[in-house]
Amino acid sequence: MVDQLYSRKLQAAAFVRKSRLIVGLDLTAELANKNKKQRLAEMDRLEAKALEIVTATAEYAVAFKFNRHLVLPLGLFDRIPTIIEAIHDQGLTAIMDCKINDIGNTNAHIARYYFDAGFDALIANPFVGWEGGLDSVFEMARKRQKGVITLCYMSHPAADEGYGLEIAVDKKTREPLWSSFARRAQRWGADGVIVGATYPNRIREVSKILGSEIPIISPGVGSQGGSAKEAIDAGASYVIVVRSIIYANDPGAAAAAFASETR
Repeated sequence: MVDQLYSRKLQAAAFVRKSRLIVGLDLTAELANKNKKQRLAEMDRLEAKALEIVTATAEYAVAFKFNRHLVLPLGLFDRIPTIIEAIHDQGLTAIMDCKINDIGNTNAHIARYYFDAGFDALIANPFVGWEGGLDSVFEMARKRQKGVITLCYMSHPAADEGYGLEIAVDKKTREPLWSSFARRAQRWGADGVIVGATYPNRIREVSKILGSEIPIISPGVGSQGGSAKEAIDAGASYVIVVRSIIYANDPGAAAAAFASETR
């Protein structure tokens, strides 16, 4: 449904940077039981740390991923745009890992807010389906030349409890939910699918369905136990690394090491 402009932007960044690394900026704040001055100081610290990581790792990254960890304390239209602008200044893009998962009208407003704040792509949950679900998100992305990445198989230990459930294709045929999600991504023209790096065999299986048509983006590298090299060898196009970079003594060196594994 979209022309996959965003996936081409990732591909171009990978060519320039000689890397397949997406850096996650899932930094956290401690704001409870603090007065206004203390909260502002904590927000200053968080913003400065995020900008520091962007500067230190941009040479090795193809994009940066945000989660609610950073957006909620810093504010979508308060301090987050400053960080996105810093990413854009590096010639890179910002992905919002919001996992959109509601009815179409609500999804459209969520997408609009994130796109208005400067994000270049969103992650959405295909479970809600197309009509009255994600159709509004893809339509908005197409109009604004933004990207939509859909979940396929997440990286946590219990992923199979949901994504591995079997569904009826017809009266005689069943398939796992992750397989259906991969096929939906094809039909909808998603800019990528999420498959956990902690499951290399699942990456291989999804890759057989998608071929080179839609990139596989694999989170879970590092702290969650996934390997960047194994994920790429299995068929992933990009890997997402978060805690092993943002909490490293030298985030730039850590990013360089992970990027080298993806070459």
